[in-house]
Amino acid sequence: MCLQGTMMNNTEATNITNSTSSPQFREPFRNTLIAIYSIVLLAGSTGLTVMMSILKTNIRSLTTTVFLNLMVAHFLFLLTVPFRIYYYVSQKWHLPHALCKMVSAMIHIHMYMVFVIYAIVLTLRFLQYYKKTQRTEFYRRLHAMCASACLWSILLVVMLPTVLSQYGHKEKDQDTDHCFNFDDVLSVKGIYALNMTLSIFIAVVSFVLTCFQTIVLCSLLRKHGASSRFQQEFWVQMKNLCFVFIMLICLVPYHLFRIHYLNETTKPHEINEVFLAITALTCCDMLTFTGKGMCHMC
Repeated sequence: MCLQGTMMNNTEATNITNSTSSPQFREPFRNTLIAIYSIVLLAGSTGLTVMMSILKTNIRSLTTTVFLNLMVAHFLFLLTVPFRIYYYVSQKWHLPHALCKMVSAMIHIHMYMVFVIYAIVLTLRFLQYYKKTQRTEFYRRLHAMCASACLWSILLVVMLPTVLSQYGHKEKDQDTDHCFNFDDVLSVKGIYALNMTLSIFIAVVSFVLTCFQTIVLCSLLRKHGASSRFQQEFWVQMKNLCFVFIMLICLVPYHLFRIHYLNETTKPHEINEVFLAITALTCCDMLTFTGKGMCHMC
C-alpha cells in the first residue's frame, strides 16, 4: 500500500511538472503570434516616428489632441510588445510575475483606449457633418490637457490597478513559467459580466458607427454625384472610413469571438490570443494617416 501510494504521488508530481513545463502554444499559433507582434512593433514604431515629425503643434485643436492621445496609447503599448515576443519565442516567462500582469493588462488598456479615441473622432465628424457643432477647438490649451488627463486617469488610475489586483492573484498562477493566461478569473460572475458587457457594447457601437458612416457617404454621393471626389467633405469622410475599417478588421472580430469564448467550458486559449494579437494591429493606423493630406484632419 505504501509503495502504491508513493507511485501515485510520483505520478501526480510528474503530471504537474509536465503540465507546467509543456509548451503553452502549438507551433502554428506560436509562429503566428510572433509574426503579428513583430509587424506591430516595426510598423507601429515607424508610424509613430513619421507622425511625430509631421503633426502640427497646435494642440488646441480637438482632433489634434485626440491624435496625440492615440499616439501616447500606441507608444505605451509598444513598450510591452518586446516582452510578448520574448515569451512566444522562448515559451518561458523568467521575469517577475508582476511584469507579466502589467504586460497582459496593457494590451487590453490599449485596445479600449483606441476604441474610445476612434469613437470620439467619428462622433465629432458626424456632428460636424450634420452641423450640430461648429466648434472643434478648445478655448484654452489647459482644457485640452485636462480632458486628456481625465481620460488617462480613468484608464491608468482605475482600470490598471483593478486588472493587476484581480488577474493572476491565485497562488497556482504565480508558480508557473507560463504567462498571459488568467482565464480562471473569468469564472467570477462580476468579471464575466463585465467582459461580456464590454464585448457586446464595443461590437454594437462599432456597427452603429459603420451604419452612420455608410449613410453619410451615400448622402454625399447622392448630393454631388460624380463630382464628389472634388468635395473636401467627401475626403474628410473617406478619412473617417479608415477608422471604421480598422475597427471592423482589428477590434470587432476579437469581441465577437470573446462572446463565444466566455461561454466555452474548455476555453480555446490559443485562438483567443491570436484574435487579441490582431487588435494590436491598430498600432499600424499611423501609417494610414501619414499619407498625403491625411494629417490635415488634425
